[in-house]
Amino acid sequence: MQKFGRRKTHFGINITIVVGWLTILFANSVTMLFIARLIQGLTLGGVLINCIIASEYCDPKRRGYIVAMKKVAMSVGILTCHTLALYWTWRQISLFAVFPPVIVMINTWYWPESPSYLALKEKIEECQYAFYWLHGKSTEKENELEILIAAQAGRTLKNKRNKCSAVLKLFYVFRDKGFVKSFLLATFLILAVDASGRVYYYTYITEILREIVKDEATAAYCTVVVDLSTTIAQIISVFLIHNLKRRTVLFSTGILSTVLMLAISLTSFLKSLYHFPSYSIWIILFIVMLQSFVSYIGLIPVCYNIVGEIFPLEYKDLAPSVSGISFMTFFFITLKFTPVIIDRTGLHGMYLIYGVCLLLTIFVLYFILPETKDRTLQDIEDDIRGIKRTALEVKPMLEDKLKPCP
Repeated sequence: MQKFGRRKTHFGINITIVVGWLTILFANSVTMLFIARLIQGLTLGGVLINCIIASEYCDPKRRGYIVAMKKVAMSVGILTCHTLALYWTWRQISLFAVFPPVIVMINTWYWPESPSYLALKEKIEECQYAFYWLHGKSTEKENELEILIAAQAGRTLKNKRNKCSAVLKLFYVFRDKGFVKSFLLATFLILAVDASGRVYYYTYITEILREIVKDEATAAYCTVVVDLSTTIAQIISVFLIHNLKRRTVLFSTGILSTVLMLAISLTSFLKSLYHFPSYSIWIILFIVMLQSFVSYIGLIPVCYNIVGEIFPLEYKDLAPSVSGISFMTFFFITLKFTPVIIDRTGLHGMYLIYGVCLLLTIFVLYFILPETKDRTLQDIEDDIRGIKRTALEVKPMLEDKLKPCP
């Protein structure tokens, strides 16, 4: 992403997705299916890269709800696949899944390059053109562009003076306060997302519902209902994130989600000990659906929003890779151990463990998470680094760089 730019990287991700789906479509053995999944696994970093790219391209006041729409699109995709699975074969679904990334590639072809990337590479005229193409021209936007270019001009000069090997560069990166703080924030945000249900609801929702209702057919149809409610929740989240502060959305929905998870644990545990009326399973089912709805209406989309906003521009190439370590570690643990936890401790044990993890994560984030709503990425970066910029500092650095933009 740092070498070839955001546009080419995004294009490459979607080409890989298409190849993965086509491999599944034409697979004639289990080995080919594994190869197809490995190909698709190469694009998993796109989950974080898309957040970063969307954050760079969007106006600060629109960034929140535009990034949140990414999660809406994912929910629509999952709902579509689960619904089609009731009527179509997996080959037919694979063919259908080829079309969205093809449409995205056509759209990406007409993008300008990211102004942040162009500023980092000192392509000032191209940066001006792309910035005004995306945001229009006004006094406010001119000031925003000046700060962006000034910040990267000083950083590029420092990097030229301190050229070193890749290993030493990585060592220095982890000594940088701005990067380390961003990495810790991203790690806790991803942990909150996974503890609240991102992975186990996507992957094991049918098994969780079957554990509650004790009927395969009912669980399958309830899965579609959960997917539909999740999609509705994420559509609502677009408006919440646009109108409310990030911290307000995260902590209110995070605390409520934790309470509901502990309530599911308690009711499931009591039901395993005592004989309750048959309708009690529908109460538990309702709380599970409500907890999923609460998580997707605020906690999960706002966490992805913030992950895309907090990394310093000069480390945007490392951000998906290093955050991907946390992302894939939690993903792997949740994916592989959720069935084991349900088998060993029951549904109540699973919700208790994840509920406590979420509670602890929310507690830590309360003290270290900055507010990012309606702030430029450069302003957020300066806040994390503890830098205060004034117009007097910015102007002299730009006198020989900025040219009138037609």
